Amino acid sequence: MSPVVLRGERVTLRPFREEELDRVLEVHRAASAEDRDRLEQPDRDHVSERIEASGSWTDGPAGLVLAIESGGRLVGEMQARGGRAQLLPPGVYELGIELYDEADRGKGIGSAAITEMARYLFEEEMAHRVQISTDVDNWAMRGASERAGFRLEGVLRGLFASTRLGLRDYAIHGMTRDDYEGAKRTWI
Repeated sequence: MSPVVLRGERVTLRPFREEELDRVLEVHRAASAEDRDRLEQPDRDHVSERIEASGSWTDGPAGLVLAIESGGRLVGEMQARGGRAQLLPPGVYELGIELYDEADRGKGIGSAAITEMARYLFEEEMAHRVQISTDVDNWAMRGASERAGFRLEGVLRGLFASTRLGLRDYAIHGMTRDDYEGAKRTWI
């Protein structure tokens, strides 16, 4: 099966390239050092396996991992998680996204990536629901989700515990197939 590659006007979602390993490892290690709740630093072998598997669906918790390219350069990564590994019903997917550099945020890259992944999941994977959850204070992610047509559905109170911040509430945004069919008319 060929790897998943999604090309939009602003972004391309594609498998990672082997030569991007050091950059991805650097980003993941920096995030791990910043987040004291993570138990361990990501190791080179684990990140290398993740890069090698990118572009194809896996049975593991990451599901489908793709690099986000904008302006011809790697700017982040996106995951589509679904199925038994995520304990989600068939046809339901959860998205995750990370833009690596602060300078790339707030420019519509996240919204464009979310839009492309939603299009793929609804049209190719026959999703009937796609959702995104994030910390209630992650206004950038919440805004990107809403600009991509996802609706705020509620707040999951005390969803994650953080050593530094205590219990954290998470906002959940969702898009159903009916929402997508309506939104698709504005995307085309």
